[in-house]
Amino acid sequence: GGGGGGGGEGGGGGGGGILVPMYLAIGHFSPHYGIPLSKATIFGGAITNNYFNLKRRHPVANRPMIDYTACMLLEPVLLLGTILGVFFNAVSPGWAITVLLVVTLCYTTYRTGLKAYETYIKEEKAEAEDETSRLLPAGNPNGNKKHFTFNDDHELPPELRAIVKAESGHNLYSVGVLSVSWVVIATFSLLKGGEGGEGVFPCGSVGYWALVLAPTPIIFSLVWYVGNRASAAYYRKVELGYEFPEGDLHWTKRNTRVFPLYCITAGFAAGALGIAAGTILGPVLLELGLLPIVATTSSGFMVIFTASSTTFQFLVMGQLQVDYAMFFCMIGLLGGAVGNTSVNWLVKKYKKTWFVVAILTFVLFMSVFLMGYAGYVRWAVAEHHGKNMGIRSLCPSLLNPHVHAMR
Repeated sequence: GGGGGGGGEGGGGGGGGILVPMYLAIGHFSPHYGIPLSKATIFGGAITNNYFNLKRRHPVANRPMIDYTACMLLEPVLLLGTILGVFFNAVSPGWAITVLLVVTLCYTTYRTGLKAYETYIKEEKAEAEDETSRLLPAGNPNGNKKHFTFNDDHELPPELRAIVKAESGHNLYSVGVLSVSWVVIATFSLLKGGEGGEGVFPCGSVGYWALVLAPTPIIFSLVWYVGNRASAAYYRKVELGYEFPEGDLHWTKRNTRVFPLYCITAGFAAGALGIAAGTILGPVLLELGLLPIVATTSSGFMVIFTASSTTFQFLVMGQLQVDYAMFFCMIGLLGGAVGNTSVNWLVKKYKKTWFVVAILTFVLFMSVFLMGYAGYVRWAVAEHHGKNMGIRSLCPSLLNPHVHAMR
């Protein structure tokens, strides 16, 4: 588990696409128990991943590497998607989860492979241009110009100076919004109850489903309010002549409404399939226009909230084996530390990042076959023993708490 988690965390993906096949094929866990354990491992890795990421600075502007505005607008809706995913995992047959996991891993492998190739071309081109610039006379007018946020504060108008100063540090308001979203999801999960505990309403009753749906209007209202603030700040920056660095997302009124909706799918995949939300969210952030290194760091920051939320929901649903979860969480902590340290050392030594993405692509490619093979074997065994291959019952007996793994 440590190797898969370390490689995934180092690449910004979270590692779930590697961990789930390992738990199913090597650990012989059923998807209903292997997936919750992968979330606990991802959570452990996310802790160390963010320990490193919080220290990193943006490659262009004078600010942290994490795009806190993007996290604040996207993560609450992503957490909402995890509710649907956790329910899907609880009632779906193992073969359906396996098929969806293989399809998702195929897409992720394709996207990661493209990114590896694009990064390789870009870095080779940059290296060639650097060699050319060394042959040019000193004082080359085409040399890199530092972003204005690095300039002396006294050169800026007072209001712009205040904006730059605020952006240069970590955004605690954003962290607060994410924490509130997490608490909302956790509170209603506890009230709803599950196999692991009795809720305030019987499972399947009107009150039960009201509790399931209650976070939706709360989260969307929060995102709407935060989006209004973000778009107002964006338009004010434009009025002040703020020079947006390369890869900045432009939070227009439309974008604050549309972009968060993309994250429901990532949240669903995180809850249902056990993969880290970053595995899906990373490509989404790249498509939106974030710089690759900022996209992976920001998605890694969001993973710590998503992984902890899904782990808690699985605990309430009675699908998490606490002793195993604590052990694999510690493995994730260690794997994340090793993965980040190794990746940083390689990048600094060779000043290249494409091979890191290429290694992750290869691991994901192998996990597709591993997952497919494990799924086929489990299906054949279940078919041979005449086990139920259809939809599982949510309320009467969601899972047998005494059977932790299908051997």
